[in-house]
Amino acid sequence: MDRNNQALKQVQAIEPVWDGLVKLKDILKQPDMKLVLHAGPPFKSLDVIPAAVKNSILLGIQYEGWATDKASAQQMLENGEITLAPAQDNDAVVPLAGVITPSMYLLVIADQHNKENKKYAVLNEGMTNCTRIGIYNEDVIEHLKWLNDDLGAWLANNFKQAVPLAPIIQQSLLQNDDGHGRTMAGSRLLAEIIEPWGLTDQKFLGFLRASLAWALNYWMGVSALVLGSFANQSGQKLITKVGSNGYEFGLQLSDNPGVWLTAKAPEVKGNKEQGLEDEEALGAIGDSALVDFLGLGGQVLDIAQISANNLKNFIPEDYITRMHDFSMGALPLLGGRPAITDFEKVIQTNKGPLVVLGMISKSGDKGRIGGGVAVVDAELFNQLKSQ
Repeated sequence: MDRNNQALKQVQAIEPVWDGLVKLKDILKQPDMKLVLHAGPPFKSLDVIPAAVKNSILLGIQYEGWATDKASAQQMLENGEITLAPAQDNDAVVPLAGVITPSMYLLVIADQHNKENKKYAVLNEGMTNCTRIGIYNEDVIEHLKWLNDDLGAWLANNFKQAVPLAPIIQQSLLQNDDGHGRTMAGSRLLAEIIEPWGLTDQKFLGFLRASLAWALNYWMGVSALVLGSFANQSGQKLITKVGSNGYEFGLQLSDNPGVWLTAKAPEVKGNKEQGLEDEEALGAIGDSALVDFLGLGGQVLDIAQISANNLKNFIPEDYITRMHDFSMGALPLLGGRPAITDFEKVIQTNKGPLVVLGMISKSGDKGRIGGGVAVVDAELFNQLKSQ
């Protein structure tokens, strides 16, 4: 326990900042690689890739110009010409069924006290043409070009100075955000920081003001930064990476670096959109589980009452207090709230984080069909096996 306390003290000192933007290819050892990054652990084969994720992979291939249509993109994938890899194994994060390809811009999220300690988050795509919802729609390709070549390039060229993120997280929690399923306040606060940099383009302004999930990718990067800082804690079972690819849920522990432990992706239970009640939801998906394992999302439902009310039929009765049973301790960047899921405490108490996330159509045809929650417990952790 003393070693856990020491590890906790180290991450309590982290002060996350948004420290600019880079393209994925700028941080790759092989920048010319035909690489597509996805959420969660690696796929064992092409056969198990959910339809939603495969749709996004095919769109990513075409966005990069490696293929000119869906059929040729599919052929490249089946021929093994495309390398697929977990985003987190490349120090990056991506939500839901989204993908990252080499020409995409990434947010740099670093520790103010040690800028070499950093993670990367893909730009949030907005609310309409998104790879994260997993629908095959060629309008997404043009949107990705605009998002990266226009808005992303503008942000990279006009970035002013490192932006402290803890105060924004804390303010957003006081304005009904939960930091995962609901990020409207945080998104607005970030837009208000960006606009004075000289942002006058009306399309840019309209997009930022309407992108209610813009902040989520920042919070994912912050969560990856904090949990990833446990990676040098050998001999301890501290969670360093966590996510799901829609087929399998996975995590990595500090005592076994680089090895994904996986189990079947848990069910997401929640409210479905009107007219989509009969649609089957894909299992939990996305690197955004990092946010909940840090201590946001399902762990702040005691103050995020709008989210709690939306999920009241699907969350345990002890949702207000259960985080105290499996958290490592208080975290200053969350305003001193209980934070960081302790792997061994989840096993001991059979209580774990509530992961608040979007529900994606299993068929890959309907996109986001609602919002829900996946409950992590000892049963899930006990099913984990090395890939």
